[in-house]
Amino acid sequence: MKAEKRIKTQRRAKQGYFDVTEADYQSSLANGLDEETLLKPGHYKFIRGGFKQMHPDYDPKTAKVKISICIDKDVLNHFRARAEQASAAPYQTQINYVLREVMERDLVAGTSQQHSQAAVLVNDSEFIAAVAKQVAANLKRPSKSRQRTKVERLRD
Repeated sequence: MKAEKRIKTQRRAKQGYFDVTEADYQSSLANGLDEETLLKPGHYKFIRGGFKQMHPDYDPKTAKVKISICIDKDVLNHFRARAEQASAAPYQTQINYVLREVMERDLVAGTSQQHSQAAVLVNDSEFIAAVAKQVAANLKRPSKSRQRTKVERLRD
């Protein structure tokens, strides 16, 4: 019995009803609200949920997220000053753009710890010389597949 009541309550919670009277409508118009944005007088039924069906192009990866961070005051002032220029994007958008550039550059370059260590080694002339020396030594001595065993040498 209680389970049935819960199910009915949950079903009711997903929809709601709203009445707009003629007096409410006229009052809103008198307060300066635009007729296109107002609900016409009548009885309305609202259903909760279905966000994905109503917004199929929504991508949570590109959704904006509100955060609170501490940045240096001079950095903030720099972006605020840039935002005050004619036809400039808001300072938060500019900061996001710069952060996105850094992120995409890192992703393209693959700057994981392993890649950054490899980059250091590639640019280290002593390391490159040691590798070259080892390669040369390996080329001088025959590989195991080319080495003859003692038994083979004795047969000859």
